Amino acid sequence: MQLFFGKRITPGVPAIIKNSKGEILLEKRAENVLLYPGYWGLPGGLIEYGETIEQAIRREIREELGVDSKVIKYAKKPMMNFAEKGKKFQYLDIPVYCKIKGKPMAKDETQDVKWFAPKEIKKMKMAYNHKEILKQEGII
Repeated sequence: MQLFFGKRITPGVPAIIKNSKGEILLEKRAENVLLYPGYWGLPGGLIEYGETIEQAIRREIREELGVDSKVIKYAKKPMMNFAEKGKKFQYLDIPVYCKIKGKPMAKDETQDVKWFAPKEIKKMKMAYNHKEILKQEGII
């Protein structure tokens, strides 16, 4: 997928995935990605033309983590996010809670995958506005 920089809003779908211990699944972005290389963040990505939110998140999680997923609910509200200072586009993030089937592994744009306790995430610097999403949801 090619990203176009300009004055536009791009819809994204970050996934909040919890395990039975209440830990949150985060992925470490690969060093060769355009935005936030080496940062931890929520799995997910951009909605492609013609996709539903559910189709987009299933595709992104399959590409990044190699597992199947299912949306179980939507977050409290969407959130606007500027990609990076100096960039001239912003995201409309539509966070969703998902369940996954299988063991997640780093694939595609991901170099590592790990479960984190909410208290660990509070101390982290994260990609995009993912930390703010988790705060808004009352997770951290």
